[in-house]
Amino acid sequence: MTVVHRRRRLGPRTLLALALVLVGCPGPRRESAAPPRTGRGWSALLITIDALRSDHLAAYGYFRRTSPNIDALAGEGTLFEEAFTYWPKTRGSFVALLTGRRASQTGYSKTHPLLLGFNPTLAGVLQEAGYDTMAVVDNANVAASLGYAEGFRVYRETWEEQGLESEMDRTRAITESAVRFLAEARPERPFLLWLHYVNPHSPYTPPPPLDTAFLDARATEGPSLPVVDSLHGGIPRRWAVPGQDRLGYYVAQYDGEVAAADAEVGRVLAALSSSAVKGTTVVALTADHGESLGEHDYYFEHGENLFDPSLRIPLIVVVPGAPKGLRSTVLASTLDLVPTLLDAVKVSYPPGLAGRSLLPAVSGREASGPERLFAHNDRHLTATWDNRFKLVATPLREGRRLALYDRGADPGETRDVSRDRPAELRIQQRELDLFLKQEAEEWSRIREALARTSGEEHLSPEACERLKALGYVQEGCK
Repeated sequence: MTVVHRRRRLGPRTLLALALVLVGCPGPRRESAAPPRTGRGWSALLITIDALRSDHLAAYGYFRRTSPNIDALAGEGTLFEEAFTYWPKTRGSFVALLTGRRASQTGYSKTHPLLLGFNPTLAGVLQEAGYDTMAVVDNANVAASLGYAEGFRVYRETWEEQGLESEMDRTRAITESAVRFLAEARPERPFLLWLHYVNPHSPYTPPPPLDTAFLDARATEGPSLPVVDSLHGGIPRRWAVPGQDRLGYYVAQYDGEVAAADAEVGRVLAALSSSAVKGTTVVALTADHGESLGEHDYYFEHGENLFDPSLRIPLIVVVPGAPKGLRSTVLASTLDLVPTLLDAVKVSYPPGLAGRSLLPAVSGREASGPERLFAHNDRHLTATWDNRFKLVATPLREGRRLALYDRGADPGETRDVSRDRPAELRIQQRELDLFLKQEAEEWSRIREALARTSGEEHLSPEACERLKALGYVQEGCK
């Protein structure tokens, strides 16, 4: 049986008041609380794919044909070559992606690892503007009980359903829901439809024939790796396949899962193409984070560090009437999804967004993006980077350790050049410290709202089992 959560709509005055709490403004006078514009009536389709590295898509230069449908989508719109997640774990990433705000504005932390209810969301803003809102997801880290369903009229959690036992069962169920929804969609009823596929998140178990599709010569390459009990030093025991000790094999299986997700994306896009809303729907495809495939001795996971394998993501945006086949080098972030989609459909933003609209780049106009981006993770690491250098700050018992990487000369981020480039280190450190100061001020503004929030998580037994299968520590599971 499908699990459906129906969410209460926030009134415009409540939404604005809560938003102003986040940006530290005084409470609004009643007469100032105008509802958002209804916009141009366009719909939005948001497709997110868990743990998808951009460099494993042919559109981004990958040598294997893993993604013909995603590649074709890129040809219909704009591909962002320099796109990154703000937080390389699912929960923190989607809080940022669905709100357009940093953790210091949303209250997301290890103490409150969920989407807190005082945050305006993309779905909530569009619902208030008269949109129908529906999500179909497969990752218990975005459970409705953790706040991620806010603003959605329908929120389908596929892991809760009997009969959807395998990952591919749930993957196909997501697609089938989308196909049905799009078949019934009408231009006069704008919608937000969010689909979240868990492939190619570990374990890498693509369905036939994709389980053997990429077992080429590259799949036998690399040293023989031991099976270990951690995520470092070899193949993690929980993901190990008997008789397979080469890194290339696991990368090939990861690619098989990418191809499996791509096939489902193709079905959704075909349904959109044959629907009545083809010419009035904005499409965005991205990932919550990347995946480390052995880089920095970190195997088949993400989020422990702030290196590019976990941070780099694909981002493709298609807007009706915009130029096709564009490639943008503007620095882009998951924080940019909310302002970009709202800008495209011409619905007013909530105040205080940390991201910026990418619509100028999508529209083919000369666009100047931010000079740098920032990221956090669950271990309190912070990073900032520009088009060449990245600075990573790791907290220590006393103070912090700073590491500087020259991403131009060393794209693998393997050598700390902080001693060789003291002037550059000072520049990057100053930028990071200014950012952290701004965040400290933002945290102080939401302290009162956080004090009223328990931060407790209530996950179902099914959700807990699903998290265990994905290799997560079962936070919130009793």
